[in-house]
Amino acid sequence: MAVTLLLVLAYFLPSLVAVARGHQSWLEIVTCNLFLGWTVLGWIVAFIWSFTAARWEASVVVRECFHSVDDREIPQQINQR
Repeated sequence: MAVTLLLVLAYFLPSLVAVARGHQSWLEIVTCNLFLGWTVLGWIVAFIWSFTAARWEASVVVRECFHSVDDREIPQQINQR
């Protein structure tokens, strides 16, 4: 039972890495892993793909929002309330 669980976790390791890293193509990696992972070459492709740098760029958007506000406007907005 424990060996089977370890084998299943090892088989889906590329998928787990992609989801944990927030990879933008995580669904495609899971699909590749699910259908082609048994060929070993498909597993290696999915594993390498899961470590590529394609990530969601939400943090960039958040930083742009904070930098778009002029620091001098903040005290004026607080005083107006």
